[in-house]
Amino acid sequence: MTEPVWGYLARSSGLVARVLVVLSLVWGILLATRVLRPNDRPAWLLDLHRWFGWLALTMVGLHLVGLAIDGYVDFGWAELLVPGVSRHEPLGVALGVLSFWALLAVQLTSVIRRRLPRALWYRVHLLSYGMVLGSTLHAGMAGTDVTSPPYRILALLLTIVAVGAVLI
Repeated sequence: MTEPVWGYLARSSGLVARVLVVLSLVWGILLATRVLRPNDRPAWLLDLHRWFGWLALTMVGLHLVGLAIDGYVDFGWAELLVPGVSRHEPLGVALGVLSFWALLAVQLTSVIRRRLPRALWYRVHLLSYGMVLGSTLHAGMAGTDVTSPPYRILALLLTIVAVGAVLI
C-alpha cells in the first residue's frame, strides 16, 4: 500500500469511530431511560448498543494502526497509548488516548458485568459521557479534517445528537 492509504485509514476509521460512539451512547440512553416505551424492545436496544460499542473499539484500533504506520506525523505506540507523551497537538492527542482507554474500560467491564458489583460497572459505564466529549474534543483539536465543510456539518450533527440524548 502507498503511504497516503494509511493516512486515509487513520482519518476515516477515526471518523467512523466517532459516529459509532455517539450511536452507542444514544442507544444506551434509549435503553436506560426507556423513553420509547411501550414501542421499544429492550433486547434489540441492548444488542445495538453493544454492537455499536464493539464496532467503535474496532474502528479506534484501525485508527491507531493507521496513525502508527502513516508517516504524516511520527507517532509511535507510546504517543498513541500514553496520554501526554505526544508532541503533536499534546492536549488533543491526550484526550484521544484517554477516550480510547475509557472506551476499552467500558467495553471490557461490560463483558464481565455479571461478575462485578453493579455500582462499579455503572461508575465505569458513566465514563462513556466523558469519552464522547473527549473524542469530540480530540477530533476538533488533533484532527486534520476540521476545516472541511462536510466534516464540520457531521461534527455539528453528532454533537447535537449526543447532547440531545444526554438531555433526555
